[in-house]
Amino acid sequence: MPSAEFEVGHNADEVVKKQIARCKQVAFNTSACNRPKAQEAVSQIYKNAGVSPPRYFLWLRSPFHGAIAAVLLSKGTNSVHAQVVTKFKNACSAKLWKMIEAQGGAQWWETDATPYWTTVQNKLTPAILRSFGTIPQQIGNAVLAGFVGHVGPGINQINLEGVWGQLAPPALLSGIIEEMKQVLPLQYTDPALEFDDRPLTAALATSALAQIAYAGHGNLDADLPFYDLAGSAGLKLPELLPYFQLANFGGWWWPFQDVCLMIDRPNRLSVDSDGQLHNSIGCALQYRDGWETFAWHGTFVPDRFLEFAIKKDVTEIFYEPNVEIRRMMLEMYGLEAFIKDSGARKVQEDKCGALYRQSFGDNHEDIVIVHVINSTPEPDGSYNNYFLRVPPTTRSAREGVAWTFGLSEQEYDPLAET
Repeated sequence: MPSAEFEVGHNADEVVKKQIARCKQVAFNTSACNRPKAQEAVSQIYKNAGVSPPRYFLWLRSPFHGAIAAVLLSKGTNSVHAQVVTKFKNACSAKLWKMIEAQGGAQWWETDATPYWTTVQNKLTPAILRSFGTIPQQIGNAVLAGFVGHVGPGINQINLEGVWGQLAPPALLSGIIEEMKQVLPLQYTDPALEFDDRPLTAALATSALAQIAYAGHGNLDADLPFYDLAGSAGLKLPELLPYFQLANFGGWWWPFQDVCLMIDRPNRLSVDSDGQLHNSIGCALQYRDGWETFAWHGTFVPDRFLEFAIKKDVTEIFYEPNVEIRRMMLEMYGLEAFIKDSGARKVQEDKCGALYRQSFGDNHEDIVIVHVINSTPEPDGSYNNYFLRVPPTTRSAREGVAWTFGLSEQEYDPLAET
């Protein structure tokens, strides 16, 4: 991770801005891992946490396969995540804040009498979340999407036990077990053989998702930027140095007793300005084993959605079976253009505007849009047009506009709203 350079007491907003810019270079590094150096860093992390270093390193090429492998490994050995990550970092955090408190001095305080480092941390944390801090959680949801093929923002609420049928062919588990056997002795692979030549079940997939909470995140480790800033101000924690080395050379990792499961970095990682996985022309996340995820501003989508984003063919909206995808297509196409190009019918008009309706057949609800013209002219004499999607049960423009204010048609008073 790059070294921060600033003096304590400098404007916290500027400090955070510069630190985020530096750390994003590491977080969005999509070059191949330096495996020997990453393994050295992990071994030292184990030692610093008082745990014997792993004797075996198993490298896989995506968190999707890594989460499944972590379940299989857990049948033959125990996770040491609590010792080398949770407890160790908690101890480092407590030590750092004691060092900060011991410094004292006016230079450690902002003008509002808030401790300077508290201010920096309070500003840095949300900035990290907006840039790369939520990517591990999003990748976890992408793994879930890989299991169930679900689309939409509610994916993290899916209960896998309610998913019927086979989630993946037997070749998936057999392939992972074979990779394990090439690196690990029988004592670690034999307990996993009960899953060989079997399809992936909902129960096993649920266990794999649970394993994501026990992974280290390497270059996506959101804890490191604050420690980096503190170290640049002389508040150094040498025991954390291997974590920074791992961020520079490695990716995700699962620490087990005697074994560490390690994951290559993705070869493509694309997010929007809010740190949400997003790519309008291709996959937003792709790993070197070919596992990939298509996402539109944090919502997982099929590749056909991206084809629509390029072609903008209104007929594709009619043929789209997924309600959530259709909503996003409509949002992208634009309500005004949709009314014009889809042949939507004007079904009602009153003082509040015009109501348009487009039917999608018996199996899908209608799309209803109200067109409102602002009654107050702009400085140049023009009038703004607004197109608002309203519930399919809406029967009048007035009712639709009232609904946008959370009111009933009887309660709505346009003059009062103006």
